[in-house]
Amino acid sequence: MQIEIDLKVTLDTPFSIGTGATADSVADKPLIKDAEGYPIIPGSSLKGVVRHECERIIRSLIPAFDDQWICHPPLAKNMCKTDPICPVCRIFGSPWYPAPITFENLVLATESKEQSRTWRGLRSVRKTSLRFGVGINRSRNVVAEDLLYSTETYAPPQALVYQGRIWGTLGERQEIALLLAGLQSVSTIGGDRSRGLGWCQVEVAVILDGQSVPPSELLQELDQWSN
Repeated sequence: MQIEIDLKVTLDTPFSIGTGATADSVADKPLIKDAEGYPIIPGSSLKGVVRHECERIIRSLIPAFDDQWICHPPLAKNMCKTDPICPVCRIFGSPWYPAPITFENLVLATESKEQSRTWRGLRSVRKTSLRFGVGINRSRNVVAEDLLYSTETYAPPQALVYQGRIWGTLGERQEIALLLAGLQSVSTIGGDRSRGLGWCQVEVAVILDGQSVPPSELLQELDQWSN
């Protein structure tokens, strides 16, 4: 079945998804940005969060999950290699099983029904900010010396949301139901969640084989996993 999911992610708090590189930034943990320098939410980051939620959900639906499928991510050697492929790897893939769906990057977009504005017209919302923290010596449970660090964060205005798309092919409606349940269970994204960053709300619209289908209808298929 061909599936397309339109996503809308509304940030309730500033968020931080690091790039891992510090070039051209005063922050120790700079945000990942597009070619024009604007913060994005990488599809890979969202995919990782949703996969974690789906793993949690499927284990609650199938008490004997670990007996039926030997799959224990994130270590590659412990993930599905050959049949039978577990439900989560059938959706998200594994090092030996290509993912049948693609998570596109989420970009900042206007929520208004007015004529769409380009990034160049949104200069006032480009500014990011720095949050400072200190490293902890875990063995001594004290503040570590010389470990002051800064994290770059971004808080979109209320009029803006992040939008993106998931598309591909899934074999069964109950797999789609699991994916949707995982998406709707996401409440935070990015780093430093324990410091209040990245709290969000996720909304979805689903097109299945060219037809719009209410997410609530598909979520009813979750019961099939426990049968």
